[in-house]
Amino acid sequence: MSIQELIQQGENSAVEFKTEDVRGESMAKELVAFANSLGGSVLVGVDDAGTVTGVTKTHFEEWIINIARNNVVPSLYIDVAIHTINSKKIYQIIVPKSPHKPYQTLDGKYLMRVGSTNRQATKEELSRLFQQAGLVHYDIAPLDTLTEQHLNTASLENYYDTYYSLNWSALEPAAKTQVLINSDILTTNQHVSVGGALLFANNPQKALPQASIVFAVFAGTDKTSDLIDKKEIIGNLPAQIDNALGLVKLYLQRSSTITHAQRTEKELIPSKVLREAIVNALVHRDYAIANQKTSIYIFKNRIEITNPGSLPNTLTIQKLRYGHSAPRNMFLLKFMDNYRYIDGLGRGIPTMVAQMGDNITFEEVGAAFRVTLMYG
Repeated sequence: MSIQELIQQGENSAVEFKTEDVRGESMAKELVAFANSLGGSVLVGVDDAGTVTGVTKTHFEEWIINIARNNVVPSLYIDVAIHTINSKKIYQIIVPKSPHKPYQTLDGKYLMRVGSTNRQATKEELSRLFQQAGLVHYDIAPLDTLTEQHLNTASLENYYDTYYSLNWSALEPAAKTQVLINSDILTTNQHVSVGGALLFANNPQKALPQASIVFAVFAGTDKTSDLIDKKEIIGNLPAQIDNALGLVKLYLQRSSTITHAQRTEKELIPSKVLREAIVNALVHRDYAIANQKTSIYIFKNRIEITNPGSLPNTLTIQKLRYGHSAPRNMFLLKFMDNYRYIDGLGRGIPTMVAQMGDNITFEEVGAAFRVTLMYG
């Protein structure tokens, strides 16, 4: 996009205008807000109305770089491009989507870009920033409304008897509690953890209403077409995965050929690919985002599986395709590995790519991640 087009679209979530008299403190806030969000550009030499006023100061680029280095914590890498319109210089400070979030100003403010304005990060947003950096793990955070009595005894018995050869039913209550604390299913204050609820609670949606799947089938190729079916898939994670996979297979078309009077059916999307995509969406989603649910939409020509939460800081879509990972939910990853839903070797995405070829795409959609599986 040209500099003229950037100016014409006005200030928004990715563009901010500043005149050359901008103060260092103000510039640092803009850089922090973009760095903690999806990146963007600060155009210096343009006023709020979009009028090009230009920059006449000398050593201006050096000043901006020093702001990014000394007034942002940690130091921020930026690009600076200089444009000329009607003989007036405009400095474009390009803030990339950074792998080193969260950033703060010298006075300790964590800012986010929201629309055309900056504001301090909420508790939820700050938690997500620290999760992306791998500094905290939300899946072992306590849920104040759930205690040990809300856990499903049969599920715990099956898990510990199967994977640890424990005779769960023979353990004393105090011993059971200690095992659950040691496993991070219970926190030290004996509240159920987020991950503990997702795997073993009788009704995890009671404390985590966002922890379900919105499943919908459309007759056409977009959401404006007729709705064939819509369901909400609830329960613990293993139940959600199994039920979601069953529903997808129920509605997914199968191609068929007739050879020598015999009909042969073929899956349009391999079951292994579907399972991997669904498992990844639930295991790696950001459960700290309380107002969004994982979704599975079946269209006439594709399936879209979308989960809340962008990729963690160090991960890119290109790295993802080659088996790199930066797990957000280490607790869930460990338990789902024990359940044999994943193998923990980073082979899932490369296997999906190998089987689907150009018919699979990965993309970040705002603060969400989407896998699209094409067919037909």
